[in-house]
Amino acid sequence: MDFAALPPEINSGRMYAGAGAGPLLAAAAAWNGLALELNTTAASIESIVTLLTGEQWLGPASLSMAAAAQPYIAWLTYTGASAEHAGAQAMASAAAYEAAFAATVPPPIIAANRALLAALVATNFLGINTPAIMATEAHYMEMWAQDAMAMYAYAASSANSGTLNPLTTPSQSTNPGGLAAQSAAVGQAAAAATVNQVGLSSLITDLPNAVMSLASPITSVADATGLTGIMQSIDDLLAIPMVANILNGGINTAAWFVMAAIPNAIFLSNALAPTTAAAEAVEGAAARPPQRARGWQKASHRRPAPAR
Repeated sequence: MDFAALPPEINSGRMYAGAGAGPLLAAAAAWNGLALELNTTAASIESIVTLLTGEQWLGPASLSMAAAAQPYIAWLTYTGASAEHAGAQAMASAAAYEAAFAATVPPPIIAANRALLAALVATNFLGINTPAIMATEAHYMEMWAQDAMAMYAYAASSANSGTLNPLTTPSQSTNPGGLAAQSAAVGQAAAAATVNQVGLSSLITDLPNAVMSLASPITSVADATGLTGIMQSIDDLLAIPMVANILNGGINTAAWFVMAAIPNAIFLSNALAPTTAAAEAVEGAAARPPQRARGWQKASHRRPAPAR
């Protein structure tokens, strides 16, 4: 805009009719507050990530989390710096306005000059006011030039202080298809729950028949399909092979007992062999009668000698 082509009434009127530097100062305060919040948030997140990855959380998941958080931290840092720069630029714009406002001729002075010129022209009989009219016009031209220079300087300062950093949106750090995958997982879980409910209904239906079949041993042996059906229903309900697990558990337990009994039997046979031999020797000795007893028995059967 060519401010020199505009009279001082317009340039000064525009400067004095505006809102002043108040909105610029408020904008600067808001940008500075936003910059402080962004920088504080970035520092807090970075501190938490460093604490987790350095002391409490290790491994690939920790590294993946740190890598996913770094772009957001970088965006917060850049946006905070941009907001701080915007606050500084708003302060510079306010300062430029104040300087231009101070350099602009006040509108009342311009109006007084125009009123004086009109009075001098109206009373200029025989050219007596010609020098005063020329001085008044010269003063007016000075005000014109002063306003034009003030507006040019203000335009240049506003152009420099109006340069801001471009703001960007944060990069995508999550999976956009995560909600769809979660919905699919919920649907699958609901379907599995429906199947389990069907298995539970079958289990409840088969349970009375199985109990009635167990009331008679012959019927229980002859008709084991009821018990098999109830166990199959349990397997379907729990989604695990319960019958096979029970059989495998019994076989494994019996095998462990057999394998443990073999070395125990060998150890006991070796340990008790000397004791068994000694017991057999004692038993044999006890079965034979003592020699003295046999001599006494023979002596007792002899007849006494006749007396002389």
